[in-house]
Amino acid sequence: MHPVLLLPGTLCTGAIFEHQIEALEPLAPSVEVVRFRHEHSIEEMAATVAQRIPADGAAAIAGFSMGGMVALALARLAPEKIARLALINSNHHGDRVERRARRLNQLAAASESDLPGLIERDYLPRYLHRQAPEHQALILEMARELGMECFRAQTAALAGRPDASTSLRALEYPTLILGSTEDQLCPPAVQFEMHRLVAHSDLVLLGGCGHFSTLERPEAVSRALQCWYLEKNLESKNLGSE
Repeated sequence: MHPVLLLPGTLCTGAIFEHQIEALEPLAPSVEVVRFRHEHSIEEMAATVAQRIPADGAAAIAGFSMGGMVALALARLAPEKIARLALINSNHHGDRVERRARRLNQLAAASESDLPGLIERDYLPRYLHRQAPEHQALILEMARELGMECFRAQTAALAGRPDASTSLRALEYPTLILGSTEDQLCPPAVQFEMHRLVAHSDLVLLGGCGHFSTLERPEAVSRALQCWYLEKNLESKNLGSE
């Protein structure tokens, strides 16, 4: 059995994977969250992940949002390091011109003291389907913990990321693509497109949640990841809403 590496999204810590860690730890020899703080490109983040994998080994890698983009970069740069892959609420496209401009404007306007305010104002409405106070509080706390320098580095990485369609077509190991029906950032159409590009992929769409599926539907995400890790068929490719 391979170790599991969990790759978080923008301004996220391992806290977003709390339920999934508990679900995977009894199955895998180890479960580790790879934190990104100072890397200024998706490729630098992929190099950070590669350093966590033994020179002659491979890992089962699950990436959430930005973490999925990092996983695809690793698949392009060092495909032998991946035993199986899960892309959670992620997407394979390069940053759109208008989205890149918006990121840079937000970065210019943001300050250390106002970072939680920026996240609350510009990001939370699109992160969650149901604005549960406990989920809002966790997302804001992670942003405070990682801080402005991390936000600057990750914004630059996202703005400069390449299109990963070619990487998807080249994948030769089992791949889980997990998305949400209410995800405004990585919508179902993107998940279907990635599924079509990967020959050996399963697609799961969760109802009743937005971008942060690991928080809004933790049990369903954990169940899907357990099946992915154990190479079991999922009972349903659309796990519905709660």
